[in-house]
Amino acid sequence: MHSMALKDILLNELLPQVEKPSRYLGNELNTVHKDPATVDLRICLFFPDLYELGLGNLGVHILYAILNKMDGVWAERGYTVAPDLEALLRERGLPLFLYESKEPLTAADMIGFSLQSELTFVNVLNALDLAGVPLRSAQRGEDAPLIFAGGPAAYNPEPMAPFMDFFVIGDGEEALVEMANTVRTMKGASRQEKLAALAKLPGFYVPELYPMETLPDGQILPDPSAPKIVKRVVRNLDEVDFPTDYIVPFTQLVHDGIGLEVLRGCTQGCRFCQAGMVSRPVRERSLGCIDELMQTTLENTGLDAVSLVSLSTCNYSEAVKLVHQAAERAQQCNTSVSLPSLRLDAFAVELADRVTGVRRSGLTFAPEAATPRLRSVINKYIPDDDLLNMATEAFSRGWTSIKTYFMIGLPTEEDEDVDAIADLCLRTLKRGRQITGRAMVRTGVSTFVPKPFTPFQWCRQIDREETIRRQRRLAEVFRNVRGVKFGRHAPETSFIEGLLSRADRRAADLLEAAWRNGAGFESWDERVNFAAWEKAIEETGFDVEAQFRERDLEERLPWDHIDVLVSKEWLQQGWQNAVALQHEKDCRATHCHRCGVNASEPALCKTILEKHRQARADDTLPPTLTSLTNANDTEPVQRIRCHIGRSGEARLLGHLEMQQAWVRALRRAQAPLSYSKGFHAHPKVNFATAAPLGEESEGDYMDVLLDEHMPPETFFERLARTLPRDFHLYEAAEIPLRSESLMSSVTGFTYQLHTHESAKALAQRIAALLAQSEILVDRKVKAAKEKRRRGQGKGKKIIALDIRPMIQALSVEPVGDKAIVHFTTLIYEKRPAKPKEIMQLLDLDPCQTRVVKQETHFRSQ
Repeated sequence: MHSMALKDILLNELLPQVEKPSRYLGNELNTVHKDPATVDLRICLFFPDLYELGLGNLGVHILYAILNKMDGVWAERGYTVAPDLEALLRERGLPLFLYESKEPLTAADMIGFSLQSELTFVNVLNALDLAGVPLRSAQRGEDAPLIFAGGPAAYNPEPMAPFMDFFVIGDGEEALVEMANTVRTMKGASRQEKLAALAKLPGFYVPELYPMETLPDGQILPDPSAPKIVKRVVRNLDEVDFPTDYIVPFTQLVHDGIGLEVLRGCTQGCRFCQAGMVSRPVRERSLGCIDELMQTTLENTGLDAVSLVSLSTCNYSEAVKLVHQAAERAQQCNTSVSLPSLRLDAFAVELADRVTGVRRSGLTFAPEAATPRLRSVINKYIPDDDLLNMATEAFSRGWTSIKTYFMIGLPTEEDEDVDAIADLCLRTLKRGRQITGRAMVRTGVSTFVPKPFTPFQWCRQIDREETIRRQRRLAEVFRNVRGVKFGRHAPETSFIEGLLSRADRRAADLLEAAWRNGAGFESWDERVNFAAWEKAIEETGFDVEAQFRERDLEERLPWDHIDVLVSKEWLQQGWQNAVALQHEKDCRATHCHRCGVNASEPALCKTILEKHRQARADDTLPPTLTSLTNANDTEPVQRIRCHIGRSGEARLLGHLEMQQAWVRALRRAQAPLSYSKGFHAHPKVNFATAAPLGEESEGDYMDVLLDEHMPPETFFERLARTLPRDFHLYEAAEIPLRSESLMSSVTGFTYQLHTHESAKALAQRIAALLAQSEILVDRKVKAAKEKRRRGQGKGKKIIALDIRPMIQALSVEPVGDKAIVHFTTLIYEKRPAKPKEIMQLLDLDPCQTRVVKQETHFRSQ
C-alpha cells in the first residue's frame, strides 16, 4: 500500500473511530520529521505496550534524541496499539505503522524493541505479525528489517532469541550510534554480512552466530567455552546527550512529566533487585548539568512536573544540594518535583519535604519485607521502630497518606512474615491517626519473581495457588479496616513472568503458542488472558515446575554467556549470606565488596567511592524553602482574550487534551500566568466551550489571566512561536479584568460541514428538515443530581430532545461536485444543536464529512 494512502486512511477513517486517537498521532511537540529521501537509515524505536506507558519511558526518549541528531538517520517510534485499533487494522488488512511518517513499520531498515519486562514479550510477537514481519529470525528474507532488542529484560535474552536478529546488552547511548554507523556503511550488503559486522561490536549479541549446546534433558544453553557478551557501560553521564526537547504528549500518560536521570546504578545491594545489580557501576550527573538540563527541558516543553529519576535518589552523593537546587528551579517555573525512589529513613522524609511544597498527599516507601529477619535476607535491613518513626515524621510534616510496597514469596518466607505485613501497616496507621484523623496507609503487594544476575537467581518461586493463598491471608486482615487500602498484583502476571524470567530458548515455543491463543497485554492485570497461557503450556508441554524450581548453585544457566561485570561467585556468596541473615552495607559507605565491577571498571568505582564520601561530608542542609510551588498569593492583574483554532490532526484531540496543550504552550511562552490557590493550583485559563473530538475550528476563544502586565502584542508573538502543529492563534487582545466569563456569554455557533454529497440532494433534505415544526434527536444528558447520588444510570440518561428551536440557519453551498453545509445554532435552554446531530439528520457519512467551527457568538458586552 502507498504510504500516503495508509496515512489518509488512518487519520480520516480509522482514528476517528477509536478510543483516544491522540495515542497515534505522532505529531507531538518536539517529534522529529525528516524527508525519507534525505536519510539513508531509518530506525523504529518500538515500545511494546500502550502509548500511555511507552512515552514515559526515559530510555526511548534518550535514544530517539541521540539517533535523530545523526545526519542521514531518522528514528521514528512505534507502540502497541489498543485492541480497538488492532481490530480495525486487521479487518482492513492494514499494517502496523511508524508514528511520525504513518508509513508501514517495514519502511524502517531496523526495528528495535525496548524490553522493560517479560510481560511485554507477547506484544512484541503481535507487533511483528501486524507489521507483516515473520516472527522468527530464520524465516526472514533479505528485504525484512533487522529486528533487535535491548532493555532490562534482555539480560536473559534466550526466551526471545529465536525472534530477534540481535540484542544490545547494557547502556544504549553509545552502542546505538555505533550500530547506526555500522549499518549505514553496508548498503547493499546481505543480512548475514550486517549481522556478522554487528556481532563484532562490544555488547552486541547475535543469537544465530553464538554457539549453543542442547543437553540431554532438552535445555538449550550457551557454550561455556565461547567468549562472553560484555554489557555496554556509559562512563560519564555528563558527556552523553540527554533530551531537552522532550516529546510533549497530548494524551495523559501513566507517568506524566519530565524524567530527569540524576544517577545510574545502585550499590544498596538488595538481593532481589536485578536493576541494582546489572546497572553497576554507579555514575552520577553533576549538579550543574542537572540544573541546566532541568531548566532547558522545562522551557522547551512547558511540562509542569519533574521526577528526579534513579534507582535510589537519596543516595546521590550531594542529595541535599540536589533537592534544594531542584526545588529552587521548580519554584521559579511553577513546577512540581518528585523523588520516586526514597530511602527508608527520616533523611528521605526531609528531602521529600523540600520538594513537595504546600501539597501534602502521599509519600511512598518500599520496605519489601515486614519482619527484621526477612529484611536481613533481602539485604534491606531496618528495624521496625525506624520504619514507624519515619512514618510518624511524615505524618507530622503534613502528609496524609503513606504508600508502602511489599513482596510475598521471598526466600525463606513463612506465614508469620506475611502476617507481619498487615501488622506493620496497622501500626503505621495507628501512628498516623495519633497525628491526623485523615491518615491513610495504601499498601501494594506483589509476588517475588527470581531474576537473573541477582543472589536470588537460584531461588524457588511460589506458584499461583500459593500466591492466592497468601494474598487472601492478608485480605482477611484488611477487610474491615478503615484507613488501609490493600492492593495486589494479579497472581497470573507473576506466574507468567516466572515462566519466562529464567527460561532458555525453549520458552520461544511457549510464547508463540500463547500469542496464537490470544495472549497479550500481560502487564495490565485487567487484560490478562490466562486461559491462553494455560492452553499454550498444554500444547507445548512446557515444564512449569522446572521453571519455578530452586537451582543448584553450580548448575549452568541460560544467561551465563552475558557478562554484566558482577561475578557469579559474588552472587553465590550473596545467597549464602542471605541464608545466614548477614546484612551487607552499601559499599559506598563502607568498603568495596568485590562484586566484580571494580575489576572491570576500577577507575569508575574508585572515583564514585571517593566522590561520595567527600560529598556527603560537605552536603549540609541549607535553609528550608518557605514555598516551592509559587501557588500565587497575588490576584490576577490582566485578562487577555485569544481567538484560537485547530485543524488537521489536532481535531483528533479531546477537549481536556486540547486544553492541556494550550496551557503547556502558555508555559513555554513564559506568560506570567495567574494560578488558583490551594493544594492543586492550576493556571487560570478558560475556554468558551468544550472542543468535541473530530471537529476543526477557526472560531474558538480562550481567556488567560496574568499576574503581571504584558503587552498583548508581546503575548501574541511569544505564544504563536510555541504552538504545536495544527494549533492556531489568530488574535490576542486585552479585555476588562472583570469581564463576564467566556462560557456564560456564548449565545451560539456557526459551522461548516464539508461533504462529498450532491448540493441538490442536500438542499432537498434541508428543506424537508426545516419544514418540520419539531426535530427530535436522542441525546445523552446528565441525570438529576439525586439520581446520580443514588448511582442510577451512572450519572447519564438518554432523552428525546427537540432541537428545532436551536437551529437558526441551515443551508447548502455547491463547491464543484461537492457541497458545504452552513449551520448556525443558538443556545436554547442552555443547549445548542450539535454538528453530529445535523449530520445524522442529513444522512451524512461522519468519516467523509469535515466539521469546521467558523465562529462563536457572544452577547454584546
